[in-house]
Amino acid sequence: MKLRSLLLSLLGALLFLAGVLIGLSLSAVVTWGESEARIYTSYNADTRLKVKCPLMLSPVESGVVSADIINPSDEEIKPVVSVEVSHTKIPRKVSQTLTLAPGESETMQWIVDPSDVIFERLILVNILQSQYRDNPSRLGSCGIFIFSLFGLTGVQTFALVFAVSLVTMLSGGALWLYARWPLNKLATNIAQISTVLLGMTILALLSTLPRWWGLTLIFDALILLILGVIITEFGLFSQK
Repeated sequence: MKLRSLLLSLLGALLFLAGVLIGLSLSAVVTWGESEARIYTSYNADTRLKVKCPLMLSPVESGVVSADIINPSDEEIKPVVSVEVSHTKIPRKVSQTLTLAPGESETMQWIVDPSDVIFERLILVNILQSQYRDNPSRLGSCGIFIFSLFGLTGVQTFALVFAVSLVTMLSGGALWLYARWPLNKLATNIAQISTVLLGMTILALLSTLPRWWGLTLIFDALILLILGVIITEFGLFSQK
């Protein structure tokens, strides 16, 4: 009976850690794309421009990148909008001059496809709304990770990996609790910190959806820290 419980708890722990690592990897790779996009560009600007683009695309899929070009002033402006898209050899650059009435905004869209892939797995996009008179320049960036499972689209692959991470963590945690119940003091501590780790992993994944990259980086760092604590606790547990 003790051997059975030991095997079940070990399996549960491995499943839980696998789910955490899957979630951590997913949040990390999409954050990697955003970081590379900001480093890749030669543009500079006064403020941020909000850019909408897919988090993930399949290797054979095209995507739409959009940005709202705004005129918050009380006079007509004619800003130049420049787009820089990564490419294996030379970045693809496109510029267009808009005419915006006072308070007017216009949504612009661009298509990206597999020919824009760089570093084998990324499409990097930077959009600059140039300064016009007192209207400040704005710069927005985004990185799209190229990946697919079972021929699925990027959105479907992201959702599948998200679901696998969540289900694996929950099932592994439940199995570990079942095998270790009733919990002693050390096992209770491990269960509590594992619950925090579960929450951090879910929050890291959720923060990628609105592209809150600062939060994602913080959550990913906390996940690594908590993983270190749990591994240490398991080491102490095995010694006892």
